[in-house]
Amino acid sequence: MRAEIARPNPKSTINSYRSFGYNLSTAVADIIDNGISASAKEIRIEYNWNGQNSFISIIDDGNGMNKEELVIAMTPGSKDPEEERNEKDLGRFGMGLKTASFSQCKRLTCITKKENYSIIKRCWDIDFINEVNEWQLLDSVSDNSFLDNVNNLKSGTLVLWQKLDRIVGNAEANNESVKNAFYEEMQNVRQHLSLVFHKFIESKRIKIFFQNEEIEPYNPFLLNLNPKPEMGLPEGFGNVEITYFILPHMSEIGKSEYEKSGGSLGWFQQQGFYIYRGDRLLVAGDWLGLEKKRDYSKLARIAVSFSNENDFNWHLDIKKSTANPPIEIRRELSRIAKIAIIKSAKIYNWRGQKTFSESSIANYEPLWSDEKNREGIKKYKINRKHPIISSLLSENSKLAGKALKLLEENVPIELILSNQNEDPAFHELEKATDKPSDDLISLAVELYKIKVSQGVPESLAKQQIMSSTPFNLFPLINEYLK
Repeated sequence: MRAEIARPNPKSTINSYRSFGYNLSTAVADIIDNGISASAKEIRIEYNWNGQNSFISIIDDGNGMNKEELVIAMTPGSKDPEEERNEKDLGRFGMGLKTASFSQCKRLTCITKKENYSIIKRCWDIDFINEVNEWQLLDSVSDNSFLDNVNNLKSGTLVLWQKLDRIVGNAEANNESVKNAFYEEMQNVRQHLSLVFHKFIESKRIKIFFQNEEIEPYNPFLLNLNPKPEMGLPEGFGNVEITYFILPHMSEIGKSEYEKSGGSLGWFQQQGFYIYRGDRLLVAGDWLGLEKKRDYSKLARIAVSFSNENDFNWHLDIKKSTANPPIEIRRELSRIAKIAIIKSAKIYNWRGQKTFSESSIANYEPLWSDEKNREGIKKYKINRKHPIISSLLSENSKLAGKALKLLEENVPIELILSNQNEDPAFHELEKATDKPSDDLISLAVELYKIKVSQGVPESLAKQQIMSSTPFNLFPLINEYLK
């Protein structure tokens, strides 16, 4: 039944490996996975800007490889993805070294040394392959100083990226705009690694150095905050564990902590699920289509952990940057997400400025309410039943009514949204206070006297005032109403 052996064309195949959708950060993380799988204790990322001669290197002190193992590692598809993995193995397809590297560079050199073995090297050069149209690994390195970096180790591996055409292109060394973009990308890599490998760094299983500076972990659940986040009880479903975390309100932690805590993307973007495979973060801050990102849910972050046995159930991709949960787990994720979002909303709306539609409190009178007009557009209305507003209207109903309508028709929504988008800290860092101001107490007392003078029973007058915004936020005011 055999027909022909159809060998893939080297030139077209190796160039197709460049299009798996990596960015620089996910590509570097994929190389670090290999170091962790090789039992490395230290991994160092170094880079040098020199125009077209720039390079990026990732060196680890792991087990290293002998010649046979190196050739296998450099061979595309060298591992069977269905093969059972060691729990420490962060790989799956045997493609990461090649696809991650080729996504960023045209020359990949791997230098390695196994304990009690000599140092060896192999190189893929896409320009050379395009020229000869053959799968020819080169026994070559551009500079022998890279060999010294590995030779100084008991064992380890160095991955060297040169001809960085995707990052540098044909730029000369004096091209400041490309140089700055290169450095900016490398800083993005640093932030990405501090998040993706935070569990490894926190548990001291690995140290990652970036230009000789040790990377500090960024834990997205902000367990070092004061006050501490609320942590739900971990729930297990097979070998999947789900735990929600509800962060404290931004106003509770101060401006400097607020800026650090938001991470590189900010509080809004970092809400949602954090999917881990063997302690390695795959997906960060995504509701996986189960919920939408909203302001009131941005205090909710949910950790989901599974082992590498579940790769196919989660449809893990080669880049290890996307994962889709199995149907039975999606139901549980949706349930826990709703719990976390409700808890987040309660904290985020701490001012108690609820609308009629949101409030379930009997006789509660907010200052503002919202309603939809015929076109389905939300409009914001001042609540005429609020005790202060109703008193104002009773004194001068015509002029006061016009003034209220003028305010309603000119709510500065665009200005508020602009400020929120520019920097949410403008609004979110305003601290709640437990003590009412003297002016607010005086206003409540004056309103109480007016109601009593109008024949309203004292107990009812107190109830009407204390169930309205903002008096309801300060139970102490009740003691002054007598």
